[in-house]
Amino acid sequence: MKERAGIYARVSTKHNNNKDLTIENQIIIARRYIEDNLMEFANVYADTGYSGMDFERPAWKKLISDIVQYKIDAIVVKDFSRIGRNYILAGEYTEKVFPAYGIRLVAVSDDYDSFNNMPGGFSMGLKNIINEWYARDLGRKVSIVKQYAKSQGGYTGGAAPYGYCIKIENGIRVLKEDQTIEILKQIKELKNNGYTSYEIAGWLNSHKINRPSVYNITKEIYYTGNSYTKWDAGSVRRLWNSDTRGDYHTA
Repeated sequence: MKERAGIYARVSTKHNNNKDLTIENQIIIARRYIEDNLMEFANVYADTGYSGMDFERPAWKKLISDIVQYKIDAIVVKDFSRIGRNYILAGEYTEKVFPAYGIRLVAVSDDYDSFNNMPGGFSMGLKNIINEWYARDLGRKVSIVKQYAKSQGGYTGGAAPYGYCIKIENGIRVLKEDQTIEILKQIKELKNNGYTSYEIAGWLNSHKINRPSVYNITKEIYYTGNSYTKWDAGSVRRLWNSDTRGDYHTA
C-alpha cells in the first residue's frame, strides 16, 4: 500500500518576490518528490501570509488534525523553514508529534527523510539540520544588528584599535581616543614625512614605547622593565594596514 503524502507549503507574505519560495513552487517541488518516490498524493495544506513563528495557521492546524485522524502517512515540505521558525515548537512537532503518529517527514531541499533515520526517531539528522538552520538565522540577525550599529556610528570590530578605547553610548559600542592617541599621531606624522616602516620602528624602540599587544595588557605606554619587546617593520605595517578608522589599527 502506498504512503499517503500531504504537502505543506507556507509563505509569510502574500506577495513574495522570491520565486523559490512561492506556494506554487513549493508544491511543484513536493509533488515531484511524491511522484518520483511512488507515494500517493493526499492533500495540499498551504498557508499564505503567516509568519513561521505562528503555529496557529489554519492550514497547519488542518494538517495536524488529519495526522491525528490518520488520514495521511507522510508530510513533504520544500525545507524545514516552511514548518516554522519557532525552533522549540518546531522541535515538538518533528521530534514528538510526528513520530508518535508514525508520520514520515521529508524536507526536499534539506535532503532530509525521516524514513532513513528509523528506528530511533528523528533525533540526530534532524537536530543537525535544525541547528544549522538556527545558526544561519542567528548569523543573519547578528549581521542586521551590526549593520544598525554601523549606521549609528558604532564600532563593530573586535578589540579597540591602538589609539582608541571602546565606550558604550546609548547601547552602542563607539570608539573614543585614549592615551595612546598622541603616539598614533606621531607615527602618522613620521609616515607622512617619508619615514619607512623600519625607520618608524626604530623611533618607537628608541623611545621604549610598548607595542599594542603589550599595551593592551599593561595599559602602560612606555616600558620601564628589562625585557622590552621591540617593534619591527612588520608590526608597524600591520598598524597601518588594518585600520578601520582610515589610518591605523592594532598591530
